[in-house]
Amino acid sequence: MTEQTQQSTKPADTTAPAATTTAPAAPAATPLEKVYTDFKIEADAAEFKPQPKQDSPQVQAPVAPKVPDPFDPNFGAYQQQLATGLTALNQAIADTKGQLTNMQQQLTYERTEADIKQAVGTIVEKSGLKPSIAEVALQAKARDDPRFRAIWNNRAKNPVALKAALSAVADEFQAEFTVKQDPQLVENQRAIQASRNAMATTQKQTDQDKWTGMTPNERQAEVQRMIRGGR
Repeated sequence: MTEQTQQSTKPADTTAPAATTTAPAAPAATPLEKVYTDFKIEADAAEFKPQPKQDSPQVQAPVAPKVPDPFDPNFGAYQQQLATGLTALNQAIADTKGQLTNMQQQLTYERTEADIKQAVGTIVEKSGLKPSIAEVALQAKARDDPRFRAIWNNRAKNPVALKAALSAVADEFQAEFTVKQDPQLVENQRAIQASRNAMATTQKQTDQDKWTGMTPNERQAEVQRMIRGGR
């Protein structure tokens, strides 16, 4: 017995495909924005996160002497000596901590100054700006741009990000501070100067100037001509 398989016919789908819309292209990112994206600098970098304070090295306390019997006649002198020693020890610890704090502050200041000088040198080399202008612009950039400030504060741990950011910032400064001369303005200035020079060399002689350089005979002849009404 032969079984025949019947194929069901399905009506063709006449529904038109949905129209696709193309989203507008995103604005091109600046070189500095690309640095922020590459190194994942988040916007919450606006808040400065200071480095954790390092504990000062511990000063080993001296070994306490043997405590005499309270009924010993020398016990009072022992207490006085102990109090004097503790006072001197506390003073020495305070002085040491103060010196360490001053040294840490000085080292931090010197390291920061060296980093700023190096960063300014990088910007000057690429942008051609004067060092004084580059330093002021760099400080303003760090103050106004939280993400750049985050890179700067983390420069010791991620110098590659700092190098890339400084390169992008140098390009920005060069475009912002470089004065571009208008060729027509330069030509106008040149024409004005040439006109002034021409006017200075073609001024009309005064009556007094024409007598300069005449010989006595020429002056006498000129006087006679003026008397005859030939002036």
